[in-house]
Amino acid sequence: MGLKEVLRSLAGRKAPEAAPPAEPPAKAEKPKKTCKSCGKTFSYDPKAGFVPNFCKECKQRMVKEKEEKQKSGAEREIKRKCRECGKFFTFPSTTARYPSYCSNCRKRHQAEMKAKYQRKKA
Repeated sequence: MGLKEVLRSLAGRKAPEAAPPAEPPAKAEKPKKTCKSCGKTFSYDPKAGFVPNFCKECKQRMVKEKEEKQKSGAEREIKRKCRECGKFFTFPSTTARYPSYCSNCRKRHQAEMKAKYQRKKA
């Protein structure tokens, strides 16, 4: 209870009643757009900051096709910068998971983890 409410109760006055809650604003319908690929009409969220050109299904299909195209393409060397030492290193594009560390840092990190979690002999 606030000080004003205590003083009003002592004075015998009633606090003014709060106005009844206003009706919630009507939900605005999301804008609709036609997919450039399949022609399907879909709605999108204008708060996202951009207007999409393709529906969700077409986007997923395009991503899958792009991944398959990259996998089926010729093997090439990918160059990356090591997150730990900052040196550039290369690895083949056929690797299942692209590394973030060069081979030296990766070996050092593995050795540290092995030492850290190695069972101690009693």
